[in-house]
Amino acid sequence: MALKRHRLCQRRKALGYSQERLAGILGVERSTVVRWENAETDPQPWHRARIASALGITLEQLDDMLVDVSVAAHRGQAMADEIRGPASSAAPPELLSGLRAYLTNYLTTPARPAQSLVEVRRSVARVHHLYQRASYTSAARLLPDVLGQATELSSRSAGLHRGSAFRLLAAAYIAASKLAAKVGDGDTALLTADRASTAARLADDQALAAVAAYQAACGLMRLPGRAPEAEQVVRDSIERLAADGPTRDPGLLSAHGALVLLAAVLTAGQGNPKEAAHFLARADGLATTLGADGNRLWTGFGPTNVVIHAVSAAVRAGNSEQALEIGRRLDTSRLPTVLVGRRAQVHVDLAAAVLMSSGDRSVSVLHLLEAERIAAEVVRTNVQGRTLLFNLLAKERRVATPGLRPLAERAGLLA
Repeated sequence: MALKRHRLCQRRKALGYSQERLAGILGVERSTVVRWENAETDPQPWHRARIASALGITLEQLDDMLVDVSVAAHRGQAMADEIRGPASSAAPPELLSGLRAYLTNYLTTPARPAQSLVEVRRSVARVHHLYQRASYTSAARLLPDVLGQATELSSRSAGLHRGSAFRLLAAAYIAASKLAAKVGDGDTALLTADRASTAARLADDQALAAVAAYQAACGLMRLPGRAPEAEQVVRDSIERLAADGPTRDPGLLSAHGALVLLAAVLTAGQGNPKEAAHFLARADGLATTLGADGNRLWTGFGPTNVVIHAVSAAVRAGNSEQALEIGRRLDTSRLPTVLVGRRAQVHVDLAAAVLMSSGDRSVSVLHLLEAERIAAEVVRTNVQGRTLLFNLLAKERRVATPGLRPLAERAGLLA
């Protein structure tokens, strides 16, 4: 299977570097650069900082280029027809079609009688629970109607009920932003996070506003070249919450902790492991104050979630051995039962760590199969899981990884 990292090649050429010249700058053989660009091998962690520096990009942008693998057209089209091409790591486009249609229909009228505050609260909670259980298709199907209910409720509420209505509207848009970010649609994730932020401000709810900021950063992370903006949003939000002083409010603690964990992952991806460790320690302190694993504002924040993000941060930093060591000690049974997707995500991260560490594709596939066992939709929908599958297919050895091709078929990567 002939593959190419076209964006990586284009960046090198834009700087006027031949493969030989770049190899000389990096202190490697030309053949090593060729294998990187042909997606035959991945740069080792100690090479990545030098590559990013040579190409004038961030580690985050380099990671995006390395996972952006497409079939090389000049090697023939037969395999390109079998594998779904450059966008194959994107989730099935129909998943968010209803949500996108809702967001662009500015003259929507209620499709059914107006719902009460209690009924809308129940509907919003249901969407969040479906998302956290990794029932993404069901969540996507319900979201347009739930957003319509919450919008209609906020437009007719007054007095004491007005704040509650806008809180529900913010929570509904946060659910939409989570799903969009999960499947890799940064534009939709950012738009819905922005609407959530507006609703949270109208409700004068700082905790929900903080969660909306978290989601805005997640959306920015999915957009090429906007990771620095995501980091700035997170840092500004953390500083604002810290300036208000210590709190015992579980919602604010959970929102604050979630932002600090995202800061750890972002800084790890930028090549700052010491700062990432600082953020993880800070999150651990907030989790200790909170007292136990919880799910306030559907953040899943707590001591176990801190450890889960330590795995993610190690993967983003290219420290696969650390990720695997933390993963061996991790006990996700302490998480609230509803957090099925978060349990599955651990195995997606460990699949990436194994592939980065030893290149053992069979163990990496086993982790993805375990993620699928825990949550059937997670590999099919999760952009990180689909990217891993695509990379595994690029170097497939059917004898060593008999479960890979059936998994890729179930994920919709193979025609």
